[in-house]
Amino acid sequence: MHRDLRLRLFPNHPNALSWSRDGQLCVIASETAQILVPNNLKPHHASLRTHLLHSIQTSPEVAPADAEVYSIGDEQGPGYARAAAWSPLGVSEFRRCILGLLTTNHQVKVFVPGWDPWSDWVIRYDLTKYLIEYSGWDNDELNGEDETTVRMRVRTRSFSWSSGVSFPARRRAESLLAVANDNLQIVLFRITHDHCSIAEFFKGVDLEIVRKVGQRETWVSCLAWSPWKWVRGGDEGDNHKSKAFLAYGFRGKTYICPITVSLESGDYSCSPGDHDPGRLSAVAGNRLVVGNSMSDVHLVSAMTWAEEEISGCLILAYAIPRSVKIVAINSDGGVMSTREFVNGFVDHIAGFCFTPSTSPSRVMLHLASSNGRAQIIDYTPTSGHMSEKSTSHITEGAGDEQDVPMSDAPPGSREEEEELRAIASRWTNVLEERKQDYMAEHDLSTCTSRVYGIAASPMGGIIAVACSFHPNDSLQYITASKEMTKIVFGTHHGWEGAWQRRGLLAEPPSDEPRVPSPVEISSEAFLFEIECFGSRSAGIVDRIWRSLDKVHFQDSNGWDLESISIDGAGVDASLASNLLAKRELNALRYKCCLQTLSDPANPRLSLLINAPPKEYPEIIAHTICNILSVPRNSATEKSNLSIRIIYSLACIGILGLYNFRQVVELARKAFLWLSTKVKVDVRTELEISDRRISDVEVMERGEDDGSGLQEIRDRDKGFASRLEKCALCDQGMTWSDLRVAECSLGHRVSRCTLTFLPMKDYKLTKECMVCKRTVLSEAILVHEMENNGTSKNDGGDGGGLGDEGEMDDGGGNTTSTSKAGPTSASSSSRGRGAAAASSSSSSSSSQGGVVVDRGGESTLAASILTGLDVCVHCGGRYWAKSEGL
Repeated sequence: MHRDLRLRLFPNHPNALSWSRDGQLCVIASETAQILVPNNLKPHHASLRTHLLHSIQTSPEVAPADAEVYSIGDEQGPGYARAAAWSPLGVSEFRRCILGLLTTNHQVKVFVPGWDPWSDWVIRYDLTKYLIEYSGWDNDELNGEDETTVRMRVRTRSFSWSSGVSFPARRRAESLLAVANDNLQIVLFRITHDHCSIAEFFKGVDLEIVRKVGQRETWVSCLAWSPWKWVRGGDEGDNHKSKAFLAYGFRGKTYICPITVSLESGDYSCSPGDHDPGRLSAVAGNRLVVGNSMSDVHLVSAMTWAEEEISGCLILAYAIPRSVKIVAINSDGGVMSTREFVNGFVDHIAGFCFTPSTSPSRVMLHLASSNGRAQIIDYTPTSGHMSEKSTSHITEGAGDEQDVPMSDAPPGSREEEEELRAIASRWTNVLEERKQDYMAEHDLSTCTSRVYGIAASPMGGIIAVACSFHPNDSLQYITASKEMTKIVFGTHHGWEGAWQRRGLLAEPPSDEPRVPSPVEISSEAFLFEIECFGSRSAGIVDRIWRSLDKVHFQDSNGWDLESISIDGAGVDASLASNLLAKRELNALRYKCCLQTLSDPANPRLSLLINAPPKEYPEIIAHTICNILSVPRNSATEKSNLSIRIIYSLACIGILGLYNFRQVVELARKAFLWLSTKVKVDVRTELEISDRRISDVEVMERGEDDGSGLQEIRDRDKGFASRLEKCALCDQGMTWSDLRVAECSLGHRVSRCTLTFLPMKDYKLTKECMVCKRTVLSEAILVHEMENNGTSKNDGGDGGGLGDEGEMDDGGGNTTSTSKAGPTSASSSSRGRGAAAASSSSSSSSSQGGVVVDRGGESTLAASILTGLDVCVHCGGRYWAKSEGL
């Protein structure tokens, strides 16, 4: 297992541990949230300290609330972290997750990551401000509104983030944040990294608000979202609707409310970065009661849903005093079955999560109490034949799981050793082992364990537990320097089913894995899951590799290049769908991830630590064909960056790397477009293209297998680029390497691994944190827009590239393509955060960081850099480069 983590803090609330879909662990304690990223789990923070100090200094003095609605948390609470929740993948920039924190003074802060993985997170949205300023409350409530109602409406008691819901022609999934306030209302926020608005609100329970000290109960608790499901019906608009159930508890009852989201009718395509808040609508349906506690005074303390349907049912679990109930619910909200599992727990529930089991028809529920007691339920929904039964196992802190029945492996054999190691690595046994270590270290006969939270990994095979240990037969004096919380990692007996359910191992009866996309399963989380298995990771890697080897293109000789189609109305979404959702390419991406591991004991992993993984020619070929197949609009013709990208990819296509007619013919068409539309002299490139097509025809006739044409290809390599000039000597860059651009005098710079353009300014780049490849960032779009604006103000037309036109190299230099020779002009390079407003005088404008022309058309460069916002080679997430890296 992964090594234990030791943090110098003590959480002061249960459910203090949360694991994001991109592999980041969050531990909340007091005024900070420590965020541990997968790469060596180096911690950084989302600190409330700065916000607290700013609030104390700037907040106006407000009179205390009336006694009947007075709240110590609201009036006097310092605003410490009380609960944390991660958004699904794709909400933040580069398809990462963002973090929501609920504070003790009933406010929700939304944090976003910094520019690099080690910088502290910053507050992007304070939802209290939106609740105060929102003007869409019911008319009858507004007419009788008073100060007391306003106060209760902005107090947040519980919140929960939904999973991502996808729509056709949408590059990013949408997500809703449900917030339960102190006015018996549930408010739905639509939040992205650059947009926040209230989408819907409704009453959680139809009761009159009781305002009396000690007797009022004006909020619902334990919000939890089910998975989204498409709404199918006869109406045309139903194809763009999805429904999920929002569950919550109130006075000992468990309610579910259906939430339906849809896109408004009209054009469902959108330009890159378009986050029009008016396009998404959310509608709440009728509430249903699906469960009860022992009485109205025995509250529901925790609630969660299984991530996937099991046997056609949605699975909801909720904890009540002394037991756990699991409910199977159909798509209409009807209760199919209810099972109660008694555990006798009367202390707080510290953690509560579902994981996959060994069978697709089963699911596992893990529960831990604050005193270290645990319950593991292997649940099967009730069916007619009842071939499988649900089981429940309770651990009282004595390591009961070591008595699990074992197979008939010979004593002392390797199989028995592996099985014993697997049993010892289960999270309940790991927790008990750490308890025994603490007793031995301090020479104690007994001790007590405190659990602050448990969380399941994104893949579902690992359980993380935040805990601490203390003597229970003597006083313990703890100073700040002695505060320490451990995070331990363990597995469960359904960990192998987790790999199958995520699509990385074949799930019987199929022989091939489903293979998820990097949009669904981040590469960082995938690698961290493997590393957590320690000495057993080599065997897991070997099984996954052999499983991925079974995935082949349907057209094995042509890599399915003929089936490429691009929608001109939604280029960014089409590029993302064709390149990031294709099963065969994703299998290669996860293989690329496995190559980044280093294990000298395993020949498959015997790679140099700093050596980047190899490029797969299939991925590059699909990237070239998809980008060169994009319909070219007027905005692309005016974009120097887009022209350079087209030229660059076309040159890669004729270098002799591919013997496919589709690649070479698309490259030749691109050169013809550059020659006729943009007036670029590409006669040499067209001659090479014709020779390549002749090579392909020779091979198609069977006269040569390609080996005899290698000499011709080697001769054509190394031709000088017409559009890329060296910033030092103004010589043309030669085409001989995919990773390095080198001029005729030997000056070298790295190439962008997406567009293959030379990169001369690190401030305009971003780096994949898995394979360490570097590509141009979206900041170059603003840079190009500013240069176009400067050209316009200086008397230039700011448009296309003529015989005397100039091409910007991305580093503040311009190179001429005229026969008179190159000229250069320098301009200061602005940082990433340069305001787009400075380019208002140009013929283009910025929408959400995307360059578009006056007609609203997006350039090809904008569609590429925003649509392909994860690494096309390994699926890793990007981070913008800065001086701190």
